[in-house]
Amino acid sequence: MSDERLELQRTVPDYGGRCITSVMPSILAGTGAAPLHPELERAKVVVLFVVDGLGWHQLRRNRDWAPSLAAACDDSSPMTTVAPSTTATALTSLTTGATPGEHGLVGYRVPTSLGLMNSLRWRAGGQDARALVPPEELQPVVPFCGQPAAVVTRAEFKRSGFTSAHLRGGTFWGWRNLGELVESVRNAVDAGAATVFAYYDTLDTVAHMHGLGEHYREALAVVEQLAVALRASLPDHVALAVTADHGMLEVLEPPIMIESEIVALTNGWSGEARMLWLHARAGNAADLVALCGQYSSMAEIAPVERVLDESWLGPHVSAHARDRIGDVALVPLGTEAFTMPDEDRPHHPLIGRHGGLTAEEMHVPFVVL
Repeated sequence: MSDERLELQRTVPDYGGRCITSVMPSILAGTGAAPLHPELERAKVVVLFVVDGLGWHQLRRNRDWAPSLAAACDDSSPMTTVAPSTTATALTSLTTGATPGEHGLVGYRVPTSLGLMNSLRWRAGGQDARALVPPEELQPVVPFCGQPAAVVTRAEFKRSGFTSAHLRGGTFWGWRNLGELVESVRNAVDAGAATVFAYYDTLDTVAHMHGLGEHYREALAVVEQLAVALRASLPDHVALAVTADHGMLEVLEPPIMIESEIVALTNGWSGEARMLWLHARAGNAADLVALCGQYSSMAEIAPVERVLDESWLGPHVSAHARDRIGDVALVPLGTEAFTMPDEDRPHHPLIGRHGGLTAEEMHVPFVVL
């Protein structure tokens, strides 16, 4: 895919405006947050349908495959996700209303006492990390502002560490097929839930595996069908809002391997291919930043001081969140991706990626059907 067709301008989170951190506070009663849409103010019940990987630009570019959702986008402006624009971080910000600097789940891979942990699988050092890295300690912010909510997601996610981190406290309704997803949402509403968080992840998986071509468009058509079916199944007093955790970008393969002379100045790394954190050995931070300059034509070389000054993770960064980020972030400007020599890479190339600061990755819809 040509860069000329993409929205690659640098886009930082709009934490004080239209950002996914404002979604849950705007839906939940008693938070004092202004509603993001008039329908939310009038509705007695709100269903939030979160589609993993449904970017604003990808949706509008493929509007013929999701006409209802794209038409709703025409009446609204895009919302920004958080930084990094990755699932673990963004979904946690969606359900808690907290910035990454507050909740501390600052990337796909975060350093822990067990080593580098995969936040989605909650695994580190080849083992399940739930016992030694308790989700409620690594991510201490209470989801849903402490209010009751129904959670409709895949049944197999029920006991995962990541579910405990970002969905704990919700009443769980598991689904195994698309019919069950729609049925579970309706059942949760009928059971008296005032807020329903429904999650669908297949679009993101398809984009990772196949990119943003024919397979993605077919998966987007399924998202449209789901959204329409949800709206048709719900009573008039229920508002159906649709949003996402991040957008998506087709990247160049293979990822760029970080040079060994740079690796020698580090004692670890974290994050993801589109926002890679390098952790400097003691006393080597300045040299590490300087040596990373060789990538300046393709990536922003961001020392941690700049990241904090520009509030990428939010206006306040807790001590536990600061400890989990490195000394310099490499953020691709175009369609590149980075990797480290010891990264456990997937068997198949990831064609679609996210995590960076381009508008393609950062802009998501928030619409009410």
